[in-house]
Amino acid sequence: MPTVVKTFLVPFVTLLIVVPLTFLIIGPIATWIGNALAAMTSAIYGFSPVLAGVLLGVFWQVFVIFGVHWGFVAVMMSNVAAMGYDQILGLSLGASFPQIGVVLAILLQTKDQKLKGIALPAFISGIFGVTEPAIYGVTLPRKKPFILSCIAAGVVGGLIGFFGTRMYMMGGMGIFSIPATIGPKSGVDMSVYGLMIAMAVSFF
Repeated sequence: MPTVVKTFLVPFVTLLIVVPLTFLIIGPIATWIGNALAAMTSAIYGFSPVLAGVLLGVFWQVFVIFGVHWGFVAVMMSNVAAMGYDQILGLSLGASFPQIGVVLAILLQTKDQKLKGIALPAFISGIFGVTEPAIYGVTLPRKKPFILSCIAAGVVGGLIGFFGTRMYMMGGMGIFSIPATIGPKSGVDMSVYGLMIAMAVSFF
């Protein structure tokens, strides 16, 4: 590519190739995988909510990396429309808290100013459920912190399954997910308190 036009043509040609591939191949495959994973998690939940929570918690951030977590969102919306609640997506609600716990530990320990500059906004956005900056900017490049956060997410998922937390509406993630678990009839019950306990446990 000639240097004179490189800054314009390289992104243009890249998009020309990637956008059709995304719509025709990558998107449908990711959707099928996400739907299959959601169906499998639902089946496991029927056998053991705790086991389903552990498995979904451990792999949730991996699903986020590959974009297949959207299959769970579709199942959640279908369940809410049919039954008035969903218990599957709720298992992932605490998965961002181990990430931000690890990021905060790194932020407090590192002397690298560049890393601090990445970790602080990643920590703040993670509180509200947006973990991509934490994953790609801090934990995944260091591997071990990412693995530790996934293990802790398995613990929180198991606790959420144990408490039987349900989502009654499509809400945000992170701390914004808590109101979505307050039942129209049950109100703030042990399943809501259980979610908050699980979030705190996984963070620490």
